[in-house]
Amino acid sequence: MESAERFQLAQDLCARLVAAYPGEVILGGLYGSTARGADTAWSDLEMLFVVQDGSKAAGKHLIYRDIAVGYQVFEQSKLEHLLGNPTAAWPFWMGVLSILKVLHGNPEQVNTWLRLGQSVSPEKFRHTLRHMLPELVLESYGRILSCRERNNTADIGCAVIEVLLEMNVALCLLNQRWVTHDYYQGIIDACSFSKLHQDFKRLAPALWTASDVEEIVRLAQTLVNNFWQLLADEGLQINNYQDVADLPL
Repeated sequence: MESAERFQLAQDLCARLVAAYPGEVILGGLYGSTARGADTAWSDLEMLFVVQDGSKAAGKHLIYRDIAVGYQVFEQSKLEHLLGNPTAAWPFWMGVLSILKVLHGNPEQVNTWLRLGQSVSPEKFRHTLRHMLPELVLESYGRILSCRERNNTADIGCAVIEVLLEMNVALCLLNQRWVTHDYYQGIIDACSFSKLHQDFKRLAPALWTASDVEEIVRLAQTLVNNFWQLLADEGLQINNYQDVADLPL
């Protein structure tokens, strides 16, 4: 599908949803490569709609002429709660809003939502990050070491990607920032953050592209150790329990 046809599809889909739920759609737009004008013939179409509370409109994932089409629908209060109470999803949706190409509604509303996300106190971000950290990075890093132990070269690349993407989420929350790309380019986006661990700008891209198992382990060890040191320097030390009686229930 050519870029112009994909963009027209977005406009037509937006018009249909607005007509199907009269007066309920506050804002509709598209994001991703189509919004950036970087789509190819095989790119998907990603859209966001924000609707009045109580609307029955729902998001869907479809296939249209051999391309993936997905649109998310948020009630306004749920989107605003997400933006004002950061979770792992906060960086993603702030990134979406920052590049959203509005097809329906007032574009200034997008800026209002971005300001809401930016107004969250540092304490809220730190509270969220402190509670999320046990499920980020450590398990996927352990998988890298397990892959080496099992001589499992088929899966180690997936574990590397998990480590780096989970680390990116943590760095977004720590910096109260977001990235506007997925995968490798998202790692490059994060290199502009002010709070980064030692040598992140070199180590993270190097780990993503590494293929030798021993090099992967060496890079991952250094990167993860530096990551935990950054968090400790920021006062975000996480309990590493040593006695089962101490585990919180």
